[in-house]
Amino acid sequence: MTSEDILDGLMRWVEIDTPTGDISGITRLVDQIASELAPLGCAIERIPGRDGMGDHLIARFKGGDGPGVLVTSHIDTVCEPGSVEIRRDGDRQYGPGIADMKGGGYLALCAMRDIVQSGRGLPGPVTLIYNSDEEIGSPTSHGLIQAEARKHGAALIPEPARGDEAITFRKGRAKYTLDFHGRESHAGSAFADGRSAILQLARSIGRIEAMTDLATETTVNVGRVRGGTEPNVVAGHAACDLDIRFAEDALGHDIESQLRALRSDDPDVRIRLSGEIEKPCLARTPETRSMFARATEINAALGVPMIETRSGGGSDGNFTCAAGVPTLDGLGAIGNNWHSPQEHILVSPLARRMALLRDLILTYAGQRPAPCPTGENS
Repeated sequence: MTSEDILDGLMRWVEIDTPTGDISGITRLVDQIASELAPLGCAIERIPGRDGMGDHLIARFKGGDGPGVLVTSHIDTVCEPGSVEIRRDGDRQYGPGIADMKGGGYLALCAMRDIVQSGRGLPGPVTLIYNSDEEIGSPTSHGLIQAEARKHGAALIPEPARGDEAITFRKGRAKYTLDFHGRESHAGSAFADGRSAILQLARSIGRIEAMTDLATETTVNVGRVRGGTEPNVVAGHAACDLDIRFAEDALGHDIESQLRALRSDDPDVRIRLSGEIEKPCLARTPETRSMFARATEINAALGVPMIETRSGGGSDGNFTCAAGVPTLDGLGAIGNNWHSPQEHILVSPLARRMALLRDLILTYAGQRPAPCPTGENS
């Protein structure tokens, strides 16, 4: 299977726009994926969408007595329909979601097609998941992803890469909203009767931002603020939305504790916190380092060195890791500029990345990742 062959099939997916929550587009793509999986002899389960999200698809391939491997990909995208032009420029193919992560999801299907058509038996079961809500934190799919992950010995995540690389660590992420409830009054005739929620929000922002600790890679970002009704009214309500990133789960829990401990300077203004830790860290465990070592061996046989990377952004690999399953991420198509009108992949490496994913599937369908010996890949 050549890179151009892979691209031809991938474009059928890319031409179907699937922003998160676009039920029509996601339904069409799930139909397409199911039709391509059916001839491969797997059991296909379709999970109906809920809470405004599209369907999820699970494909189960039977195998030998090995522990099995889960490959999970998302089919939802970020950019508004029509904002990413589908075009080719030399080795670059542009399109909505082509890197993040229809490219990786299609490579997973191609890897299984290659295995099935080769006549090689699977040493253990292989499960593919295609979920439709990862870009907003997988609210309706992370439970099923973790449940499926626990049935397997390892997880592979074909999120996009910027080169011949794999991701062994991702930061955790939390999202919160702080609501400030004061008391409205007329700003002219009854100013002293009011209790400004905006004033308390402003006083609190400095304390919130001070929770950032770059030494521990913990960041607390006040990304959006709102409040008040009219200029001549003392604001009775204000709110801010926070994005928290952390390199250890304990650090994330500590930030949540600090946020819950925030107190108002004015006893007549109440502060209420809502939100949660959305994604725990994808930890760089000895087993993950062992998986990276195996990926390095495979890529060396393909004639290209492998690079180990880390990411401040999350993926569904955070959930599989939190379920206690060794996880290797960033195994998808090579490209750049995802979530933008310039999102693209490189065409020529597609066959190589498919071969990498195929050989990792064959490896970990049959055996659990052994911990990497101390000192190796440290």
